[in-house]
Amino acid sequence: MNEVDTKAKLVEVLRTFDDLMVATLGVNGSMHARPMAVAEIDADGSVWFATMDASEKTDEVEVDARALVTGQSKGAYVAVSGHVDVIHDRARIESLWKESWKAWFPEGKDDPELVLLRFRPEIGEYWDQRGANGVRFLFEAARAIVQGDRAQPTGPDQHAKVPM
Repeated sequence: MNEVDTKAKLVEVLRTFDDLMVATLGVNGSMHARPMAVAEIDADGSVWFATMDASEKTDEVEVDARALVTGQSKGAYVAVSGHVDVIHDRARIESLWKESWKAWFPEGKDDPELVLLRFRPEIGEYWDQRGANGVRFLFEAARAIVQGDRAQPTGPDQHAKVPM
Protein backbone atom coordinates (compact mmCIF):
# COMPACT_ATOMS: atom_id res chain seq x y z
CA MET A 1 0.00 0.00 0.00
CA ASN A 2 1.27 3.50 -0.81
CA GLU A 3 2.21 5.72 2.10
CA VAL A 4 -0.58 8.20 2.80
CA ASP A 5 0.25 11.90 3.14
CA THR A 6 -2.03 12.52 6.11
CA LYS A 7 -1.95 16.33 5.77
CA ALA A 8 -3.06 16.08 2.15
CA LYS A 9 -5.67 13.50 3.13
CA LEU A 10 -7.07 15.81 5.83
CA VAL A 11 -7.33 18.64 3.28
CA GLU A 12 -9.01 16.22 0.83
CA VAL A 13 -11.63 15.28 3.42
CA LEU A 14 -12.14 18.94 4.40
CA ARG A 15 -12.78 19.80 0.75
CA THR A 16 -15.71 17.37 0.61
CA PHE A 17 -17.75 19.81 2.73
CA ASP A 18 -19.67 22.85 1.50
CA ASP A 19 -20.46 23.83 5.09
CA LEU A 20 -18.59 23.23 8.34
CA MET A 21 -19.45 23.80 11.99
CA VAL A 22 -17.26 26.48 13.54
CA ALA A 23 -17.06 26.52 17.34
CA THR A 24 -15.55 29.42 19.23
CA LEU A 25 -15.49 30.48 22.85
CA GLY A 26 -18.43 32.78 23.49
CA VAL A 27 -17.90 36.09 25.26
CA ASN A 28 -19.79 34.58 28.25
CA GLY A 29 -17.30 31.70 28.43
CA SER A 30 -19.48 28.98 26.89
CA MET A 31 -18.73 27.22 23.60
CA HIS A 32 -20.68 28.60 20.64
CA ALA A 33 -20.96 26.65 17.38
CA ARG A 34 -22.60 27.60 14.12
CA PRO A 35 -22.68 26.23 10.56
CA MET A 36 -20.78 28.32 8.04
CA ALA A 37 -20.47 28.06 4.28
CA VAL A 38 -16.93 27.35 3.12
CA ALA A 39 -15.52 30.02 0.82
CA GLU A 40 -12.26 28.21 0.11
CA ILE A 41 -9.80 25.70 1.55
CA ASP A 42 -6.10 26.32 0.95
CA ALA A 43 -3.56 23.55 0.38
CA ASP A 44 -2.29 23.98 3.96
CA GLY A 45 -5.80 23.33 5.33
CA SER A 46 -6.66 26.97 6.08
CA VAL A 47 -10.42 27.41 5.73
CA TRP A 48 -11.97 30.71 4.60
CA PHE A 49 -15.47 31.91 5.51
CA ALA A 50 -17.35 35.16 4.84
CA THR A 51 -19.12 37.01 7.64
CA MET A 52 -20.30 40.40 8.84
CA ASP A 53 -17.65 42.54 10.51
CA ALA A 54 -20.06 43.47 13.31
CA SER A 55 -21.05 39.94 14.37
CA GLU A 56 -20.93 37.70 17.37
CA LYS A 57 -18.31 35.56 15.59
CA THR A 58 -15.89 38.43 15.12
CA ASP A 59 -16.47 39.62 18.70
CA GLU A 60 -15.66 36.13 19.98
CA VAL A 61 -12.45 35.64 17.99
CA GLU A 62 -11.19 39.07 18.96
CA VAL A 63 -11.39 37.95 22.61
CA ASP A 64 -10.12 34.39 22.05
CA ALA A 65 -9.06 33.24 18.57
CA ARG A 66 -9.11 29.51 19.37
CA ALA A 67 -11.64 27.55 17.34
CA LEU A 68 -12.76 24.06 16.38
CA VAL A 69 -14.02 23.24 12.90
CA THR A 70 -16.00 20.04 12.40
CA GLY A 71 -17.75 18.34 9.53
CA GLN A 72 -19.87 15.23 9.17
CA SER A 73 -21.39 13.65 6.11
CA LYS A 74 -22.15 10.15 4.88
CA GLY A 75 -18.83 8.43 5.42
CA ALA A 76 -16.59 11.48 6.01
CA TYR A 77 -15.86 13.14 9.32
CA VAL A 78 -13.34 15.80 10.32
CA ALA A 79 -12.41 17.76 13.46
CA VAL A 80 -9.69 20.41 13.33
CA SER A 81 -8.44 22.74 16.08
CA GLY A 82 -6.76 26.03 15.34
CA HIS A 83 -7.12 29.80 15.42
CA VAL A 84 -9.31 32.26 13.53
CA ASP A 85 -8.26 35.63 12.12
CA VAL A 86 -10.61 38.37 10.94
CA ILE A 87 -9.31 39.46 7.53
CA HIS A 88 -10.19 42.85 5.97
CA ASP A 89 -8.55 42.17 2.60
CA ARG A 90 -10.70 43.60 -0.22
CA ALA A 91 -8.65 41.85 -2.93
CA ARG A 92 -9.11 38.47 -1.24
CA ILE A 93 -12.83 39.16 -0.78
CA GLU A 94 -13.03 39.99 -4.50
CA SER A 95 -11.28 36.72 -5.43
CA LEU A 96 -13.54 34.60 -3.20
CA TRP A 97 -16.84 36.41 -3.88
CA LYS A 98 -19.86 34.25 -4.74
CA GLU A 99 -23.12 35.71 -6.02
CA SER A 100 -25.02 33.55 -3.50
CA TRP A 101 -23.50 35.70 -0.73
CA LYS A 102 -25.76 38.59 -1.82
CA ALA A 103 -28.42 37.14 0.50
CA TRP A 104 -26.20 38.24 3.43
CA PHE A 105 -24.34 41.10 1.75
CA PRO A 106 -26.88 42.99 -0.39
CA GLU A 107 -24.27 45.57 -1.45
CA GLY A 108 -22.26 42.76 -3.02
CA LYS A 109 -18.52 42.26 -2.75
CA ASP A 110 -18.07 45.94 -1.92
CA ASP A 111 -20.31 45.71 1.15
CA PRO A 112 -18.29 47.44 3.90
CA GLU A 113 -19.57 44.90 6.47
CA LEU A 114 -18.16 41.93 4.52
CA VAL A 115 -15.01 40.45 6.05
CA LEU A 116 -13.36 37.06 5.92
CA LEU A 117 -12.62 34.63 8.68
CA ARG A 118 -9.49 32.58 8.09
CA PHE A 119 -9.26 29.43 10.18
CA ARG A 120 -5.61 28.36 10.59
CA PRO A 121 -5.42 24.66 11.53
CA GLU A 122 -3.01 23.38 14.15
CA ILE A 123 -4.08 19.77 14.62
CA GLY A 124 -6.80 17.75 12.96
CA GLU A 125 -8.34 14.32 12.76
CA TYR A 126 -10.27 12.67 9.97
CA TRP A 127 -12.25 9.49 9.45
CA ASP A 128 -12.86 8.52 5.83
CA GLN A 129 -15.35 5.71 5.30
CA ARG A 130 -16.25 6.71 1.72
CA GLY A 131 -16.06 4.31 -1.21
CA ALA A 132 -13.49 1.54 -0.92
CA ASN A 133 -12.55 2.73 2.57
CA GLY A 134 -16.10 2.04 3.71
CA VAL A 135 -16.06 -1.44 2.18
CA ARG A 136 -12.75 -2.23 3.89
CA PHE A 137 -14.11 -0.99 7.21
CA LEU A 138 -17.21 -3.21 6.83
CA PHE A 139 -14.93 -6.21 6.37
CA GLU A 140 -12.89 -5.13 9.42
CA ALA A 141 -16.11 -4.76 11.45
CA ALA A 142 -17.31 -8.23 10.37
CA ARG A 143 -13.91 -9.73 11.27
CA ALA A 144 -14.01 -8.00 14.67
CA ILE A 145 -17.49 -9.36 15.41
CA VAL A 146 -16.46 -12.92 14.50
CA GLN A 147 -13.24 -12.71 16.55
CA GLY A 148 -14.73 -10.78 19.47
CA ASP A 149 -12.43 -7.77 18.84
CA ARG A 150 -13.06 -4.08 18.32
CA ALA A 151 -13.37 -2.74 14.79
CA GLN A 152 -10.65 -0.19 14.01
CA PRO A 153 -9.85 1.80 10.88
CA THR A 154 -7.19 -0.08 8.95
CA GLY A 155 -4.75 2.76 8.28
CA PRO A 156 -4.10 6.42 7.50
CA ASP A 157 -6.23 6.28 4.34
CA GLN A 158 -9.18 5.82 6.74
CA HIS A 159 -8.16 7.66 9.94
CA ALA A 160 -5.34 9.78 11.31
CA LYS A 161 -4.53 12.50 13.82
CA VAL A 162 -2.59 15.14 11.91
CA PRO A 163 -0.38 17.92 13.29
CA MET A 164 -0.58 20.80 10.85
